[in-house]
Amino acid sequence: MNNYSPKNAVIRTEDPRFLKGEGSYIDDINLPNQLYGHMLRSPHAHANIKSIDVSAAKAAPGVVDVFTGADYLAAGLGAMPHNTSALPTFDPETIYQAIHYPLAADRVRYVGDGVAFIVAETKAQAQDAGELVEFEYEILPAVVGPAQAISKDAPLLRDDCPNNIAYEFHQGNQEAVAEAMASAPHIVKREIRINRLTASPMETRGVVADYNPETKFTTVHLPTQGAFGARGLLANKLFNQAIENFRVVTPDVGGSFGMKGAMYSETPLAVWASQKHGRPVKWVSDRGEAFQSDCHARDKIVTAELALDEEYNFLALKVRAIANTGAYYSTMSTFPIVMSTSGLAGAYKTPAIHYYATAVFSNSNPMSPYRGSGRPDAGYIAERIIDIAARELGIDPAELRERNMITSDMMPFQPALGGPYDCGQFPENQKIALSKADYEGFEKRREEAKSRGKLLGIGVGNNVESATPPGQEWAKIKIDEGGNALLYAGSTDQGQGHATMYTQIICEKLGLSPDQVRVVEGDTETLDAGGGAGGSKVSGLGGSAVFVTSDMIIEKGKELAADHLEAAIADIEYSNQAFTVAGTDKTVSMAELAKSAPDDGLLVVGTHKTEAPTFPSGCHVCELEVDPDTGGVEFKRYIAVTDVGNAINPNQVDGQVQGGVVQALGQVLSENITYDAESGQLLSGSYMDYAMPKAKDVCPIETYANPSITERNPLGVKGAGEIGTGCAVATIVNALVDAMTPLGITHIDTPATAESIWQTIRAAK
Repeated sequence: MNNYSPKNAVIRTEDPRFLKGEGSYIDDINLPNQLYGHMLRSPHAHANIKSIDVSAAKAAPGVVDVFTGADYLAAGLGAMPHNTSALPTFDPETIYQAIHYPLAADRVRYVGDGVAFIVAETKAQAQDAGELVEFEYEILPAVVGPAQAISKDAPLLRDDCPNNIAYEFHQGNQEAVAEAMASAPHIVKREIRINRLTASPMETRGVVADYNPETKFTTVHLPTQGAFGARGLLANKLFNQAIENFRVVTPDVGGSFGMKGAMYSETPLAVWASQKHGRPVKWVSDRGEAFQSDCHARDKIVTAELALDEEYNFLALKVRAIANTGAYYSTMSTFPIVMSTSGLAGAYKTPAIHYYATAVFSNSNPMSPYRGSGRPDAGYIAERIIDIAARELGIDPAELRERNMITSDMMPFQPALGGPYDCGQFPENQKIALSKADYEGFEKRREEAKSRGKLLGIGVGNNVESATPPGQEWAKIKIDEGGNALLYAGSTDQGQGHATMYTQIICEKLGLSPDQVRVVEGDTETLDAGGGAGGSKVSGLGGSAVFVTSDMIIEKGKELAADHLEAAIADIEYSNQAFTVAGTDKTVSMAELAKSAPDDGLLVVGTHKTEAPTFPSGCHVCELEVDPDTGGVEFKRYIAVTDVGNAINPNQVDGQVQGGVVQALGQVLSENITYDAESGQLLSGSYMDYAMPKAKDVCPIETYANPSITERNPLGVKGAGEIGTGCAVATIVNALVDAMTPLGITHIDTPATAESIWQTIRAAK
C-alpha cells in the first residue's frame, strides 16, 4: 500500500561539487606506479587474421607487455558475457552462441574489433608501440545492415550460421491476429526503418584495474551502470576467481544511457594485465575509439500492419522486424529485441498483437540497450502505423487514438502484449496535451505558415512503457555521532541525480536537512548486493529501498531509545531528530543515541523487492515548421504530458523528460551511424559526420504532470528516465509527415535530415 507523499523537492545536492570541478571521473583516477593500456583495433570490417608479429612492439621503449587473442586463449580466461532470460517463446540455449573473446584470434568481424592490447609506462608509448605490430589479413566480403545480412547469398560472418541469423523470437497470439486480418475491412501496412545510433555520453568509457599481489585482491574503477553486476561478471564469467577477491568502484559517470551497462573487452584486459604485472593498469577511450568500439543501438527494418473494423476500432497489430545485433552479442544484446516488445500495445485496447523478430549478425559494432532499450522502437512503430491509418482512412489522428484507448475505468487492464497495467489515465493524458497545444486552432496557424511559404505540421504520440522491472535493491543507512545520515546505495548513478532523490527521501522520513545526508553509490565494498541502474528502476527499487530503510532506522532507534530512557518501545515517538517518551519530557536526540548505541550503533540494512513492473505513460504534441526550399525544420512548440506516478522531485522528472525528447530529436533529424556498403568501413566516425542536436535545434519543452499512483512500490513511483524518448520519436515524425501531407507525402524514414526532407519534397512535386 502506498503511504508516501512527496513534500518539498530539494535542489540537486551534487551540483556544487560538479560546478566547482570537484567531480571524480575515470580519467581523474591515477594510481602510483600505474601502467597504461592501448587497444589496437582492426582496420577491416571482415577478415581472417593470417599472422600477428608483436616482437617489435614488445621491444619498444616503455612497453611492458603485448597481449593477443592467442595469448588470451592460452591463459584460459573466459569469454565475454552474454546475459539472457528465458521466456515462453525464447530459449537462450537455442540461439547461435557466437562466443566472443576480448581479442580476436582468428577472424575480425567489424572495424574496431580488438586485435592486440599493449601495456606500457605511458599512454603515448603504448600508442607508439601499436604502430609496430605487424598483421597479415585475408580480407573477406563485408555484410552491412540488417537487410543485406539476411539476403540471399550474403557473405557469412560465421560459416556455421546460415543466413547470419542469430535467433528468431515471437510473442503474442499469431492465430488471433491472422484471423482478424483475414476478415478486417481495413488493413494498413507500412515498412518502417529505424536508424542506427550511438549513445554519445559526455564521458567516454574507461577502466583502472589495481591488483594487489600480496592480498590477491583486485580493485576495478569502472564507470558502469551496475557495479555489483560487473563484479560478478569479472569474478564468475571471466576470471573464475572468488567474488570476494574483487571490488568494483564506480566513480562519477558522465552519462551512459544504457551503453555503459555492457561489459567491454578493455575491462578484463586491464584486469588481466594488472594481475599479471602487479601494477595498476589504466585505459580510457578517446572519442574516435568510442565510435569504433562502443555498443550501438536501434537499427531495425520493420513491417507493421494494423487491422481496423468499419468504425475504425483496432482489431489486430502484426509486426515483423529484422533486427541488427552486430558482429557479436553485447552483454544485454537481446533486451532491445526480446524484452522490450510490450510497448506495441501502448495505450490501446487492441485485441490481438503478434510480434516476430529475426536477429541477424552483421559486420558492425555489437548492439545494446539505449535509453528505453527497444521500448521507444515499439512505441514508434505503434504510433506511426496509427498515424498512417488515420491519413488513409480520413480520420483525425487524435480522434482515432482516443476511440481506441484504454480508459481509467478499465484498470487494471491486460493488454495483448505485456502488462497487466495497474493504473493509468491515457485519454486524459492526450486531452491535456491537445488542450495545452491548442490543437483546435492548428489549421489557422497552418494557413498563416503557408502564407509565408512554410509547411506547418502537428504530431501526436502516446506511449506506455514497462519500467521498474521485477528485481531487488539494497540500501544501508548509518547515523553518525553528529546525527548525520550516511547512505550506501546499491544503485549506480550516471548523472541522473540519485543522490538528490535519496537525500530528499531521507530528509522527509527522518526530519534531516540536506547537508546532514551523504550518499555513497557504486561501491561493492559497502553492501553485499546491489541492482544498479537501468529500465527506469532506481526510483521504484532504489528509492523504495531507501524509504524502507529509513523506517527501519526509526524502528531501531525506538528500540535503543526505549532502553536508554527506560520505557516501553510502544511509548517511544520520533520527531525532529529526537526520540521521546509519549506524554513526558524524557527525550534523547538521534545523535546522542547513535553516540551511545552498542555494536554497530544506529545502522540498518534494508531492501525492496518487486514482482511486477510499473507502467509510466505520456502523450506528447509537437508543432514544427518545414522550409520546403531547404528541408530545414524549426520547432515551434513541444508539449509533454507525463504520468510517472508520484514525482519525488518534479524538477528532476522534468529534466529527464526534456532530455529524453532531445535524444529522440537527434534520432529523428540527424543522428545516424553509417557504414560503407561494400567495405563495411565506418563512415560516421566523428561528430563531423554524426550530427548531435544542439540547443538551437529545439524549442522550449513544456512539461505537465498527470499522475496516477501505483501500488506496486511504497513510493507510488513509476520511473521517469525513458518515457520522454518513448513518446517523442513518433511524435516528431508524425509532426514532420503532417507538415508534408499537403504534398502527398505519407512517410519519411529516420533520420529525416534536411537533405532527405528536401529530396522527399522534390520527389513529391
